[in-house]
Amino acid sequence: MEALIAWAAERGLTVLEVAVGALAAQEGCACVIAGATTPEQVKTNAAAADWVPSADELADLDRIVPPPTRH
Repeated sequence: MEALIAWAAERGLTVLEVAVGALAAQEGCACVIAGATTPEQVKTNAAAADWVPSADELADLDRIVPPPTRH
């Protein structure tokens, strides 16, 4: 987790932005659903979708947080 937090901070991003952006960038992902209990959380979640990772950034993230293996 520390590596992911540091990676995000180096790019001026929050972990939420990285999570939403990276998930939305996955092939076949139509949407990312994030829970919210306040109007501010809804706004924050929606704004997190503004970050679109490059292929290099996605590769970095796969090294930091390896994707699950398929059986």
